[in-house]
Amino acid sequence: MNAFLIFVVRLILGLVFGILITRLFRPEWGIYKGVGAGLILVALAYGMAFLRKKKTNKI
Repeated sequence: MNAFLIFVVRLILGLVFGILITRLFRPEWGIYKGVGAGLILVALAYGMAFLRKKKTNKI
């Protein structure tokens, strides 16, 4: 898959799950905090992929 396509899919899924999780656990929060949570999820996904790739190159 193309790297840009993977980014778009991760971004859409991250935003959807961020809003869903925010609505489930903090219903009083607005939609923008859910979008923020989704962006954090996407950033964590890329951070974990970076750490996994970095670790396998050293061995």
